[in-house]
Amino acid sequence: MALTAACSDIKQDWYTQTMPQNDGANANLPGLLLRNAFVIGPQTPASPGADMPMYLMLLNESGRSDRLVSVDTGGVFREARLPAGGLEIPGGRYVGGTALPQVLLAGLTRPLTAGTAIPVTFRFQNGGETRVNVPILPPGQWRATYSPWPGVPEPSPAPSPTRSPTPLPTGAPPTSG
Repeated sequence: MALTAACSDIKQDWYTQTMPQNDGANANLPGLLLRNAFVIGPQTPASPGADMPMYLMLLNESGRSDRLVSVDTGGVFREARLPAGGLEIPGGRYVGGTALPQVLLAGLTRPLTAGTAIPVTFRFQNGGETRVNVPILPPGQWRATYSPWPGVPEPSPAPSPTRSPTPLPTGAPPTSG
């Protein structure tokens, strides 16, 4: 009887992995691969001022680190927000490809609907730049589980009134604070 090992560990080796076909934009740069870039759009046309998350995977085939330093939508959005300092892509590794967005497109300048695409230029510290048409996908199906941009502040609960400290039980050590 032959036993087959389950693929339970994910390797940082894109040459031996099967990459599923995707609906996103793809590009090849010197030492870098951009894969499955897409934006999750709204169910109905988005109004100007809206923010939308962008998801993608960057594979660094080189032995040295690179960094995604800017993203430009050619005026479709006022700005594209990256993590502070850009998105680092260590040499020989990949980043992204998860349910967490890598870029927040902020301040939509005109109505936008799912099923369309926007021109996006990605600029890298070492790998140069590339322009691709990134699709705006509807929020349904598997995308419903994707997370919004992590920098969006959640409403804070109202502060509770300050109470007097509760006396410690006898024999309890004092706490330093």
